[in-house]
Amino acid sequence: MEEALMGLLLANAGVSAALSNRINWGRKPQSDLGLPYAVLQKISGLPDIHMRAPSGLITSRIQVDIYSETYTAMLAAYRAILALLSGYSGTVSGTNFQGVFLDADRDLPAADAGEVNNLFRKSLDFIIWHD
Repeated sequence: MEEALMGLLLANAGVSAALSNRINWGRKPQSDLGLPYAVLQKISGLPDIHMRAPSGLITSRIQVDIYSETYTAMLAAYRAILALLSGYSGTVSGTNFQGVFLDADRDLPAADAGEVNNLFRKSLDFIIWHD
């Protein structure tokens, strides 16, 4: 699912215009100095279980953190990601996304950006039903 989600984001013209290819899982490489950027993390993933057996679906919570020097650029990336993912369903690289739903949206200080904290940060949680 992780590779398919990354492919979906990178292939989208709106997301690409806002972030270029600066989307990473877990953390941003120190060698990449470009802004704005997004970091994705899988917060949880649980198989869906019926009374008799697993359904084959998984519910994953994915956190997307967007960082930027300006609030305007951060908002542009946020709006592009939201426009693509909110309500999305389809198959990407063999992964069937049954539905993607925004669950949380918050503005946060970029406290993890280092000692000099001049970045804006928005954090989004998506619930993703996939197989």
